[in-house]
Amino acid sequence: MLFRLFVLLALCGAASACDAFPNNTQATFNWWQCYESSITYYKTTPEDASGKFEYPIVLSKPLIVEADVDNHGKTYSQLSLSIRLWEWNNVFGCGWNEINTFGLLSNLDACTHGVPCPIKPGRQTLKLTIDFSKFQAIIGLLKNNAPYQIQLTLADKQSSDKTCVIAQGRALTH
Repeated sequence: MLFRLFVLLALCGAASACDAFPNNTQATFNWWQCYESSITYYKTTPEDASGKFEYPIVLSKPLIVEADVDNHGKTYSQLSLSIRLWEWNNVFGCGWNEINTFGLLSNLDACTHGVPCPIKPGRQTLKLTIDFSKFQAIIGLLKNNAPYQIQLTLADKQSSDKTCVIAQGRALTH
């Protein structure tokens, strides 16, 4: 009897050890630049098709991210886009687990996958469109109303310059 009580308490303690929505993602969109690069991000904001702030993010339709950036490099016109996704695990270990996308979201032609090309030098607002509805095989496997982390990496094919931004947020999948 004492052993059962111990196991029950251990399970309850483990289940409540971390938040269901880390970093206040139940109400807050978080983002940061991965590393220094020739493009500096000052702000990123998720929007719906009409340009209004969208939160939680809806992954079953195109997501528009307005990015305030400064390109202090050259004009980038041949860009590849790679996207990585993580889901929050609050049951076993309290951490981000990467979702295997089997290469479907790697080395995409950025200019035909929602990145306005070319990206010229200077401070500017970019409207990036990330259309996960094209990848329904992946989105259909995700939990609805859950926290996710996404990493977007742009790489210039000519110079190998890269820029990267990571965001965490609450997402709806349908």
